[in-house]
Amino acid sequence: MVSSSGRLVPSVVKANLPLDRETRQHVEHGRESVKRLLANPQGDDRLLVIIGPCSVHDTAATLEYTRLLAEAAQKHRDQLLIVMRVYIEKPRTTVGWKGLVHDPDLTQSTESNLIKGILLSRHIMLSVAKTGLPIVTEILSPLLAPFIQDVLSIGVVGARTTESQTHRELSSDMSMPMGFKNGTDGTLKVAIDAMTAASRPHTILGVDDSGHLVPRVSSGNADTFVILRGGSCGPNYSSEHVRDAEVALRKSGKDARVVIDCSHGNSSKDYRNQGKVAASIAAQVSAGSNITGVMIESNINEGRQDIPTDPSTDLAYGVSVTDGCVGWEETEKILDILSLAVKQRRLTRKELPEDSFPVSSLFHREAVTNEKMCDVLVQTSGINAGTF
Repeated sequence: MVSSSGRLVPSVVKANLPLDRETRQHVEHGRESVKRLLANPQGDDRLLVIIGPCSVHDTAATLEYTRLLAEAAQKHRDQLLIVMRVYIEKPRTTVGWKGLVHDPDLTQSTESNLIKGILLSRHIMLSVAKTGLPIVTEILSPLLAPFIQDVLSIGVVGARTTESQTHRELSSDMSMPMGFKNGTDGTLKVAIDAMTAASRPHTILGVDDSGHLVPRVSSGNADTFVILRGGSCGPNYSSEHVRDAEVALRKSGKDARVVIDCSHGNSSKDYRNQGKVAASIAAQVSAGSNITGVMIESNINEGRQDIPTDPSTDLAYGVSVTDGCVGWEETEKILDILSLAVKQRRLTRKELPEDSFPVSSLFHREAVTNEKMCDVLVQTSGINAGTF
């Protein structure tokens, strides 16, 4: 997996863990499906659902979750475009477990096996992609991208790195859609600026398949979107926040592509609140809002756990070791209400003049219906209402 000089080489890793023809077609189909949805929301009016564990750390649990999600994706294929989170790197505010690629054995030591982490991460991604599920991950280390980008259908730039010029330029060189989260303070401008920067060509230093640094000019990436994830100023998933985001995007000359993260600042960092956030989004979609998609942190079992310091202590199966996640039972209920919301949005739009489509102009109606509709969705679906 490394050259004679001891260097990690993308081409060698890819040769040992190849992307076969059928899986490559799955990846390309996922990319094109997302691009079509972003480019023509009236032609493909499904809701983009980016969902899965906060981070992956266990191969068996990840593949079991993949099987469950693949079945759900098939069930809701006419209403939801489901993309699975396979997050192998995790940004840390200070220190902590940095993800599977850095620490595959969960030792949390400086002697972690990065080579093993890269190989295991690519192996898991290939296993997920073989099922036909599109994959998304957060692009944290630009040097890691050459080892995995051929398996990804979407990339995400997180709140801590959206303002990074390096990540903006990297996004401009990607052949897949890229999502930018708002800043950790909740402000949207950095994400919109990132979309602008990513849309333009840049002179960049990249890593080729031989592991060499090569200068080139990126082509620019028009397939970008903003992700509202809340921040230190509070949540930003309400209809007013969506409207403001759409207005800001259009003032900057961009399409109003808004994805809402049900976790992080929008859930007040409590995974149990994700269901209530999803119900609010479903209510807005039902009323005709042009929300593009949602992000949900979900796993086989709910909650989170710390990585034990004693290596003989077993981890609970299918439970996150980073942010808390909703369990599979609640995940199914959330997907059901989002699917129903898309069906209702289609009926709602038949009753509206065509010129109301470009911007979500139903907020007078939503102001009356959202709170009641959200409560009804929570009560009838049985999803966890959290502490709201």
